[in-house]
Amino acid sequence: MIRASDLLGCVVCTESGTKLGRVHDLRAHADGRGGWLLMGLVVGGGGLRERLATGDDDPTSSGDVVAWQAVTRLEDGVVTVRDEIAAAIS
Repeated sequence: MIRASDLLGCVVCTESGTKLGRVHDLRAHADGRGGWLLMGLVVGGGGLRERLATGDDDPTSSGDVVAWQAVTRLEDGVVTVRDEIAAAIS
């Protein structure tokens, strides 16, 4: 089982090594059974601004949310995502 605290602060990189930023927040939906389904990771500057509530940027519209389905590997402190995600975040 993955805890939110395990993901927050992790570096997010593509499979080819492009660094996209750090995980600043998570997006989840209630599963209807008292639990939560992880939908995405908020990364980069937009995610940090939202988490600190210092800006008006919506990370969903600015492209800073990486879909959980794009994650290919989890290692200690590093989340790896498919390469095509870099184009959506940049």
